[in-house]
Amino acid sequence: MRKTGKTIVHAVCILLLAAPLLMPALEAEVRATINAEKIGLDDTLIYTLTFKNITNPVQPDLSQWKDFKTLQTSRSTEFQFINGASSTSTSFSYYLMPVRTGKLTLPSVHYSHEGRDYQTQPLTVEVLKGSLTPRQAPQTSQPSASVDDFFAAPFRNRQPQTVDARLQAVISKTDCFKDEQLLFRILLYTRNRIEAVNMVSSPSFAGFWQEWYPVPQTINARSENVNGVIYQVYEIRKAALFPSECGTLTIPALQFDLQLADPASMFFGSKPVRRSTQPIKVQASELPDSAAGLPVGHFSFSVSCPQTRADSNDIVTLQIEISGSGNSKTIIPPAFQNDDYIHVYPAKISHENTYNSLALKGTVRVEVPVAFNKAGDVTFPSLEFKYFNPESRSLVSLRSQPLFMQVSGKKLKQDRSMTLPQSAIVQKGEDIDYIKGGPIHDQSRYFYRQHWYRWTIALFFVINLLFLLKIGLWQPYIIGSPMLKNRQILVLTLRRLTRIQRYEEIAAILEYYCKEKSGLGFAELSNRKISEWFSQRRIPTNYIEKFLFIKSQAELDKFSPLKKTQVELKRDLQALQSLLKEIDKKLK
Repeated sequence: MRKTGKTIVHAVCILLLAAPLLMPALEAEVRATINAEKIGLDDTLIYTLTFKNITNPVQPDLSQWKDFKTLQTSRSTEFQFINGASSTSTSFSYYLMPVRTGKLTLPSVHYSHEGRDYQTQPLTVEVLKGSLTPRQAPQTSQPSASVDDFFAAPFRNRQPQTVDARLQAVISKTDCFKDEQLLFRILLYTRNRIEAVNMVSSPSFAGFWQEWYPVPQTINARSENVNGVIYQVYEIRKAALFPSECGTLTIPALQFDLQLADPASMFFGSKPVRRSTQPIKVQASELPDSAAGLPVGHFSFSVSCPQTRADSNDIVTLQIEISGSGNSKTIIPPAFQNDDYIHVYPAKISHENTYNSLALKGTVRVEVPVAFNKAGDVTFPSLEFKYFNPESRSLVSLRSQPLFMQVSGKKLKQDRSMTLPQSAIVQKGEDIDYIKGGPIHDQSRYFYRQHWYRWTIALFFVINLLFLLKIGLWQPYIIGSPMLKNRQILVLTLRRLTRIQRYEEIAAILEYYCKEKSGLGFAELSNRKISEWFSQRRIPTNYIEKFLFIKSQAELDKFSPLKKTQVELKRDLQALQSLLKEIDKKLK
């Protein structure tokens, strides 16, 4: 009985050990899915690539897609054991933001495994303006036991930040005259903390002459109660618009990228969000026939002269100034005419804008040089300037006071050109009166008359010149120049990257690069500090994200159980070297 029991146990063990050899090989599969087929331009699309029965797959790079921008990625792995057969499934999730509206196509993804090529199906997403995601109360998600994304896992317990930011375009009036000034403003209503605002759309409007206000370094906010909710309101852009055509004109919608401070973000201190303004219709009316071609607005007009007396041979400068709320760059100032007493030269015209909070004020200054034909009492006649006032709907005429000047002195005639009657005579020398007595030696034998002496002096001169150039120009201005130093830092960084053998060594090399470029200490080189420094140097956001993502992966590679293969290391190094070259161009 005991022998029979032992025999059965041995047979079961043999069957269990041989079971994997008897089972058929599981079929590998690569599949792509999306979380929605219709989203808004302000929403995020989740694109998931699932690798089934493929051991440790390499994450595909989707940064070359033109219609979508990758915000963040995550990875998860699932193991199943059903009816004695085990299977694995690895998923890569890409959080994508669309860059335009319309029906966008997500291309197929190709992946090679054990000599076989796998291809996903292309997917189509319809992108509309605004956002289609309803606002919901934030919920705390429970971490999954199968998630092995080392980067995303520590942040899954955090509640997502509620995005409450919108843009509103405001125009001073929608019914106006042609060439009348309109004040166009873009207001940002937000309950989030905003770090940066960038205009994506073109600021050119068809049918308008426009003068954009300078963007201030700091923007002060005001509080406003909207339906019981307190918002911070920022005036992010302002422009003075002058309709150049009649009829119904449209100010198109403008898109902006907002960088929201995101405490839940892992590597970066901001979260990109895209918002759009609403289009505005403006009805521009034709001016009355009597005001055709005249400036529109409210103006002041003056003519002055710095003196009341002059000599008949002097040139006096008259000054004309026109200032007001109209389009000063289209104003044609009145001019003086030549007569028996004065000769008017071409005027010098300058324009100046003053950006007031209520309107754009323009000033035209004209300097008119005037010469006198003869002496006597000269009268400069009054000049007339006309404009159309849109508020009173009337034609306004302004006249300057006539100017009087007393011109004295005799007018000189123009100089006549004269030539010399004959050329000058040059004496070549005088006779020698005294010659020292005694024999005259052969002067050609002295060493200073030899050819080698001349070449020796020339050689010493060249050596001294090169030495002076080295210590006075080469060392302080060329070798010590920031441009050459920055180039040496980049070359040394790229050389070190080609020598590494492990992925975790990348982090120290990138920290050296940032330290030498920014002048910060190693203790200050956090991901947030590097992101802020890159942003100040106008490095594109996608470059910053890729740089910090690779650096963070390298820092955490020593703790991750899944090490990068040599193929992955080589691929990331090539991408990093290209990225550093592009960043270094921007830093110059």
